[in-house]
Amino acid sequence: MSVKESKREDNLLQTLMYKTRLSWGWATVTIAAVLLLLVLLAVIIDGSFTRLSDGAFLLNILNGPILITYVLVIYPFGVNLRERVIQAFEPLLRQNDKVFNNLVRKIRTPDRIWEWLIVFMGFILTIVVGQPWNLDWSLGGFWVSASKVIVSPIFNCLLYWFIVDTLNGVVRITQLSRQPLELDILETDLLTPVAQYSLGISLIFIGGTSISLINTTWEQLLHWNNIMTYSILIVAIVLMFFLSVWGTHNTIAKIKNRELALALKHLNEASKKIKERTLGSQSGSVEELSATISLWATYRTLVQQIPTWPFNANIIRRLIASIIVPAIVYFIKILAGLGIRF
Repeated sequence: MSVKESKREDNLLQTLMYKTRLSWGWATVTIAAVLLLLVLLAVIIDGSFTRLSDGAFLLNILNGPILITYVLVIYPFGVNLRERVIQAFEPLLRQNDKVFNNLVRKIRTPDRIWEWLIVFMGFILTIVVGQPWNLDWSLGGFWVSASKVIVSPIFNCLLYWFIVDTLNGVVRITQLSRQPLELDILETDLLTPVAQYSLGISLIFIGGTSISLINTTWEQLLHWNNIMTYSILIVAIVLMFFLSVWGTHNTIAKIKNRELALALKHLNEASKKIKERTLGSQSGSVEELSATISLWATYRTLVQQIPTWPFNANIIRRLIASIIVPAIVYFIKILAGLGIRF
């Protein structure tokens, strides 16, 4: 029985999307269209068509629908990356198919109670922080403000759920990497999907951050609380990348230390024997022992050169380049805003 045949349960988002009886792509398009139609209808009722040329107003009303659509579009890619990690571990675990599939089922099976609790907490936090009863509903138009009050909890609930689901996936992948692995130290590239998953998750959050920056006015970006929020978010994304590969790093490090100790043991034994034969206390040729020492010394050098992190320089370059993107977006927004102002 292969990993693909193991039973799995859909999480809350997957369940809700499949209840639409549409493919994920068409369900995403439909939801995005409904959200945009809601905003457009509010603009029509309020008679705010002339305000659509106001960039700040446009960004304000489209921020929620755009970010909701982004999460729905990008989520399947994260799921596919996680499945690739699970498939990469399948031939490395010292377990039969049944035990492995039980382990995978635990990774894939969501805790539905916790999922609804996160959604509920996201809704409560949105109401408490946003305080819609204190809004000036006449400032942006009553129905435009009402559409924001409707869309904002949807986005925040989805965002909080997505963050927790991602962290949960990272933790479970880490648990998988801590299982006994039959991994050849010279084939650690088999665990590269773990680094690709970590990079993919980081890129997903960096992309969301960049979109959020685009949809934020330059005046708001100059507020110290927003600067701090985005700075903390970028640091958290980088930490998430390294934390998600930490378990695999420890596993590779243990295997590497074991192989280095094995090579050193054979080198010491061969060196001891060659000394004894050279001094004449034992008979026999030293050529075979010399070849043994050469082989184990070469093997030890190869093992020493193997990195303990499951990523290469290319992945790190992509991570650094992606981190720079939000900074570029931020400064472009600020410079463009200052240029318009002056």
